[in-house]
Amino acid sequence: MRIEAAQSIVIAIDLQDRLLGTLAPARRAPLLDNVSRLLKSATALGLPVLATAQYPQGLGPAREDICVHAAEVLEKTAFSCWRGEKIRQWLTARDDRRQVILTGMELHICVLQTALDLQAAGWQPVVVADACASRDAGHQQPALERLRQAGVTVAVAESVFYEWLGDAIHPAFRGLAAAWR
Repeated sequence: MRIEAAQSIVIAIDLQDRLLGTLAPARRAPLLDNVSRLLKSATALGLPVLATAQYPQGLGPAREDICVHAAEVLEKTAFSCWRGEKIRQWLTARDDRRQVILTGMELHICVLQTALDLQAAGWQPVVVADACASRDAGHQQPALERLRQAGVTVAVAESVFYEWLGDAIHPAFRGLAAAWR
């Protein structure tokens, strides 16, 4: 499946400081860099972006540097975004776009369950492997393998960006491509 900007919605799942703080700095910095570049590109291309916060009363809010790119920030307690009524309503209000680009934490819990539920509901989830993380790095590869076995598309952030553009003559190419080099 080709990833098309005209078909894409982006969800930044649970990028909260309490969760991110469980990652070693050597893992956290590249994750946030990839998420940031992806969200900036999505925003510049006019794609709908949603941020979620898992139980913010206990885990704190979604990071402000993530929220600035989101059309909306929605709280959740269900691990799968699809199982949160407000999130499901937000998505179905945009059902002219069928590809849901997923970033965030934790890959083996919330991202995985969201992708599987979206796929079961007829959406085309894309898990951006280098823009997702789990506290325990050892949980990431098995989660990605499970997603692939289930038929979920797994990509890297730079691939998603270049598929969105499709061509070097895209009007946004010059302004955005430097961030990806």
